[in-house]
Amino acid sequence: MALPESSLSIACNSIYDFVRLGVNAAGNGITVTMGPPAAVASEEDAQRINLFFYRIEPSGFESAPHPNDPWRVRLFCLISTFGIDEDDVPAGENDLRMLGEVIRVFREQPVLDTLTLGSEQIRMQAVFTPASDEQINQIWSTQGDATYHPSVVYEMALALIMPSSRRIEPSLVGAIGSQARAGRAGRFQQFNGAIQGPPVTLQRIDTSNPRWLPQLCWLHQGECAHSLSIEEAEAFTPFVWLAGDNSVSVELVWELWDSSGWRRVGVPIPATPFNDLIDPENIPHIAPPFPLQVSSPVTIPPGESAAQGLLYAVRRITPQPGGAEIELRSNPLLLSRFRGMP
Repeated sequence: MALPESSLSIACNSIYDFVRLGVNAAGNGITVTMGPPAAVASEEDAQRINLFFYRIEPSGFESAPHPNDPWRVRLFCLISTFGIDEDDVPAGENDLRMLGEVIRVFREQPVLDTLTLGSEQIRMQAVFTPASDEQINQIWSTQGDATYHPSVVYEMALALIMPSSRRIEPSLVGAIGSQARAGRAGRFQQFNGAIQGPPVTLQRIDTSNPRWLPQLCWLHQGECAHSLSIEEAEAFTPFVWLAGDNSVSVELVWELWDSSGWRRVGVPIPATPFNDLIDPENIPHIAPPFPLQVSSPVTIPPGESAAQGLLYAVRRITPQPGGAEIELRSNPLLLSRFRGMP
């Protein structure tokens, strides 16, 4: 029985398909293979392009990724051509014709198409990596009696190794506090000290930067806050100060936390920033649409004592014409609802 696909094999096969389609292998009578060069060097019945993924290394961007998070790796691929004599064109010439086509397709599209791996989407970039004589000798000396053929090396950055199960993001801490007790016997008593949420500082947004990020804060009881903890019995209407370029519409997105981690809920809410700064010392006092009123999906499930939600703003831009769209997120706002004391 064949082994199931892995995220690594899917990534490598996507590169294989990219080369096969890019050189029009079917139309040009070329067989594209994947494996050690020695496995195909003895075949002399077709023009061949072989992909050999000979090295895998960490991305270098993650110091200590969690075992249940996607792990980003770099793939190093040796691409070799094996030509045959055909129509008065010698095998050596066909080697160069095929290799030239491979270089062309990667040169014209160095960033590959979007690839979906589980719940993640990636776009690998092919980076030409010149190989020294020593590196070439090291690789081909392991291929038995196979004769060296013209080859190029590409680094594919970055692929993903997907875990069998994803890490569940924990709920967030909305505030911190401290309290001194007289003895260890009181360590299980209810906390009644002072708690303090993260402070809101002056934020001015440079909207002349094409990648400017929206900023948010709660407006509650005449103050700015990034985190609110509200008792279930308390009447609560969420009001938000949204800052950014007031000529550009953004979207407000809610996420809820449950036993599976954080997940988006509902439909994104279109909204327009009020101005380009958040100044907690000078809160505007004007009529709607400031502050912006939003509806909250945070409700405490039956049998639970608390619930949490996140609200943030997103805007989408395309940095390069014809390139991939990216999503820019604001700072998150945390809303906690609880029964009784938190």
